[in-house]
Amino acid sequence: RTGPFPAGVLLHSYLGSAEMVPGLANLGCYFSLSGFLTGLKSTKAKKMLKAIPLDRILLETDAPDAVPRLDNVSLVTVPVDTSDADIEMFQGDSTSQAATPSKESLNHPANIHIVLKYVASLLEMPEAELAEASYRNATKLFSYPGSKVHPKAETA
Repeated sequence: RTGPFPAGVLLHSYLGSAEMVPGLANLGCYFSLSGFLTGLKSTKAKKMLKAIPLDRILLETDAPDAVPRLDNVSLVTVPVDTSDADIEMFQGDSTSQAATPSKESLNHPANIHIVLKYVASLLEMPEAELAEASYRNATKLFSYPGSKVHPKAETA
């Protein structure tokens, strides 16, 4: 009942339906995607992602939450009990089960590449193109007069 929001609205760790996307996008929403996306059925995730306009996609890790749950990925995690180690690597390979950090592990911002790779694969687009679009969108959303983040020339 409120909106549109010309300056934009961030939908953090979006997992809503594909059917909701057009209405939310028309209100000025940006859809931020995190490791939680890997927990959805890939068919549902792909349908939802395909509904999001490219100029409304953002990527995030949602660290320390949203540890990606995929086979054959190297995760960087932070143990809850940091007396053991500062950072642990969990690696999956073709002979092992999914990369599964312990329940005492937290997500790390370094895992953004996993979110990027997963979203790009479902959208069937190059990772570099998705990374650039997400950067452009974040710069646009988080820029304001006096901020340290400035969008590149609009004419480019």
